[in-house]
Amino acid sequence: MLPIPNLSPLSRRLCIAGVLAASLPAFAQTTPASGDNRAQATQEITVTAQKVAQPASKTPVSLSAVSGDELKAAGVNNAIDLAEAIPAVWISQDTGKAQIAIRGVTNTDMTEKGDGSAAFHIDGAYVGRPEAQLGGFYDLERVEVLRGPQGTLYGRNATAGAINVITNKPSKRFESKIALDFGNYSLRRNEAMINVPLGTSLALRAAVTTASRDTYLNAGPNTQTRLDSQSDYGGRLHLLANLTKDTSLLLSAEMQHTGGGGSSPVPITNFFTGTPAGKLPFSPAGRGNNVLNPVYIDRGSEAQRTTAWEFATVWRPGAALAGQPVVSDKDRDISSFRTEFKTTLGQGIDLTYQFANMAIDGTEVANGNFFGFPFLSRTLGDSESNSHELRLNGDAGGMRWVAGAYAFDEKINRNTNFYTYVTLPNGAPLTVNLPFLPHVENESKAVFGQVTWSLMPTTRLTLGLRRTEDRKTGEDPLGGVAPPAGSSVSTGAYTKDVRFNNTSYRVGVDHDLAKDVMAFGTLSTGYKAGGFNDKANAGNYNPETLRSIELGVKGRFLSNRLQLAANVFDYDYQDLQLATVGCPDGTPASCGSVTINAAKAHIRGAEFEGWLNVGSSGRLNFGVALTDAKFKDYKVVDRPATNPNLVVDWSGQRLDKAPPITANLSYSQGFALPGGSDIVFTVGTRHTGKYFISTADENGIRYEQPASHKSDVSVTFNDAGGKWSLQGYVKNIEDTITIGSRVPGAFSVSDPRTFGVRATYTF
Repeated sequence: MLPIPNLSPLSRRLCIAGVLAASLPAFAQTTPASGDNRAQATQEITVTAQKVAQPASKTPVSLSAVSGDELKAAGVNNAIDLAEAIPAVWISQDTGKAQIAIRGVTNTDMTEKGDGSAAFHIDGAYVGRPEAQLGGFYDLERVEVLRGPQGTLYGRNATAGAINVITNKPSKRFESKIALDFGNYSLRRNEAMINVPLGTSLALRAAVTTASRDTYLNAGPNTQTRLDSQSDYGGRLHLLANLTKDTSLLLSAEMQHTGGGGSSPVPITNFFTGTPAGKLPFSPAGRGNNVLNPVYIDRGSEAQRTTAWEFATVWRPGAALAGQPVVSDKDRDISSFRTEFKTTLGQGIDLTYQFANMAIDGTEVANGNFFGFPFLSRTLGDSESNSHELRLNGDAGGMRWVAGAYAFDEKINRNTNFYTYVTLPNGAPLTVNLPFLPHVENESKAVFGQVTWSLMPTTRLTLGLRRTEDRKTGEDPLGGVAPPAGSSVSTGAYTKDVRFNNTSYRVGVDHDLAKDVMAFGTLSTGYKAGGFNDKANAGNYNPETLRSIELGVKGRFLSNRLQLAANVFDYDYQDLQLATVGCPDGTPASCGSVTINAAKAHIRGAEFEGWLNVGSSGRLNFGVALTDAKFKDYKVVDRPATNPNLVVDWSGQRLDKAPPITANLSYSQGFALPGGSDIVFTVGTRHTGKYFISTADENGIRYEQPASHKSDVSVTFNDAGGKWSLQGYVKNIEDTITIGSRVPGAFSVSDPRTFGVRATYTF
């Protein structure tokens, strides 16, 4: 029997109530164009979670699919917002990069050598770099979130699951739309779209977006650098050619510019009290990048978002490194080109070829209170990736199958310095420079196949297999250590070449319990590639693997007014890759990010989600995720050379970013107005249980974020002709601030209360 994790009284009441904890629907529906039932669901979303088009309720996978209209109605503008709408999903930003956890499976290495644990895709193209996963969500058809390992069809780095962002494609009907959003913190968000048929066989769709806002953070008295803010713009162009009745070619070009102030974490002491620990010998007395025995103190939103340094210091902003001024800023360009060719070969066999190229180029200077004193990081770099996927699909004679081959290559160049120029309280000057100049290459090749047989009219068997071969190479003449005078190579230099391979499988059975009710069970595996560390003597780390057993049921009831999905799962999680940033030798030259295979873990849980149409114009969305995620074995000798008796042991403790419960509830009610227009009122809330953010270093410190809840409300007026709408909204009414990812001495934090007005006009 699946045990229920220890829950707070509020959480127990939510579980007993069953549907009193909720999210956007597991199988989200499109919205009617007009009428007082605009808030209700009418048409089911078709998903491509298994590389073939299927209704979500007929797909034997634990997934949440949300339409583009519902994303906008919920105020979801990026991947971080998405986590507020999907159970068992946790997304934050780490120094301008997306950090994703699904069911407690996550990645903490955000450097060029790290890989995510959830495979992120845009229109089927894998997006490997986390800085490219935070772009604005605009002109979207839907977003699919697949929970659980997806090793067979999605391959490496999908131990947690997969997120598929699907954009709107060209259609045969002329349409255009413009949307304007104005809010607090000087928010200005603009979007525009136009779809133009070009004869009988061509169609073009273009969309653009801009977004700007001031920082959410409060500058402390000694903060003399620009804080995190937003100044972004982007555009996307699709050209669809229907070459014949059965053959099409889709060409897509996309660009995204990210600007504004650089990433700005806030001091750990904004949230916790305790004894300073983990400081460098030259750090000011009583200051460090951690606190022992941390105790959470709720200081309120204003104090939690203040970047004041922990001690009085004189920052010298006029100092420069390699001729570059000290300015906290970001300037990053991401460009993509994608092609998708589809044709029918006959005999019920379809061929699909997808190619994708993504290039990232830019710089970011971020500031924070690292290692006990003000620190800046300056990163210049570029990366480029190419992927190819060739698939054959067939569906005949009671057998549906997909087979294919995949190739991915990526090249990453970075020029990163972590540095500070300060005058300490005792008047002594302090200059630290930690330089990195890595070049990393990733190659991955795979062949895969999955087949589903109809054993009986109501029962199907699915078997899947994928073979993957990975290679990672890298070199850095610096490795965090400044070279001696007259030399271009330091003692931190490294050259690495590692190879890994894996065979992932999936075995599943699904059965129709009734016409609109399906039960399924799966045994599947996932694999995340291993790698190397960015220090000469830091060694390599092995792949992590995950075995999953899952049972679920999904269906429609009450004459299609109620849709429900429920599942239970059990994970055996081996060789977890845990990363930490620290200075093991107590010197600047030893500071860096180190990843190790630290642990084995056992994760189990249960999830419920769905929606209910209430009366003629109301809709209730609900869902709850219960997760019991614990280390089975975690014992690490952190400094085997200098302190072999120093052991970190978290055996039996909860994994990071794995709250025992996440629960969402939202309700929308539509009201018809004279003349055919209507108003839709929506209110929702999300409860998140306590979770941990840990150091994984010699101190083994665990920071506990208490349980929290955040609520949203919106009012939308829709005109009778469906041409325009006007919405007022408030997000995070409670102004609750929660901690996200950690860097030495600081946390990233969630957004405060925001509010605004959004207007949309369709031509």
